[in-house]
Amino acid sequence: MALIKCNECGHEVSDKAQTCPKCGAPINQIELPTIVKYDSNSDNFYGTMNLIVKLAMKAIQEHGWTLDQANDNIGLVTFKTGMTWGSWSGVTGSLNISEISPNNFNITGTGKQNISGGQLVAMNIGNEAKKKAQKVINTMKRLASS
Repeated sequence: MALIKCNECGHEVSDKAQTCPKCGAPINQIELPTIVKYDSNSDNFYGTMNLIVKLAMKAIQEHGWTLDQANDNIGLVTFKTGMTWGSWSGVTGSLNISEISPNNFNITGTGKQNISGGQLVAMNIGNEAKKKAQKVINTMKRLASS
């Protein structure tokens, strides 16, 4: 069983339900997207949370970085890069996926330089850490547009 959003009221409903318990709209008319699409005009992604998270995972792997966590319940994907200009230990990045309307998502990213071993300081040269997260988002846009 999966929770889906009612097209009429946006209430979360079981995909097994016949009608929405909140507004009574028939559930069998709700179609879930099967692929992710990117709309450059709104800078948003269209799909399901599960599909968006899978797209983020694919984009991270395309760069050869390590996927740390992917949680489609809360819309969070974290990753780690290899060595960067500012840190021997690389960058830890996170993507925050927010559903702004049914099946319409906005993605933001953050990053920080890692410190490990004997390294005392990690310089975020040219905001390199955040740029790694943006690089993943840009790859997601390219993959969803093709």
